[in-house]
Amino acid sequence: MITVLPDTSTDAEEVLVTLLRKAPVWKRLKMVEELNDLLRALATADLRRCYPEATEKELRRRLAARLLKREEIIAAYGWDPEIEGY
Repeated sequence: MITVLPDTSTDAEEVLVTLLRKAPVWKRLKMVEELNDLLRALATADLRRCYPEATEKELRRRLAARLLKREEIIAAYGWDPEIEGY
């Protein structure tokens, strides 16, 4: 088994992988959803730090610019994140 958690013992990592493999699909999907929510929250916090005067609408637009292709942002919002900032 390839170790992916450098701060965890091999035995503990094997237990974790075994538990994840045995978990029902709905639970694994829920974990992925929660990780996605966390990543969006962290990205939004970074955007608030970079653009403290931004409105919620602008923050949503900038978050979308971090998640989608530039062409999609231009088509959806009518602004270029390379000019406005990500």
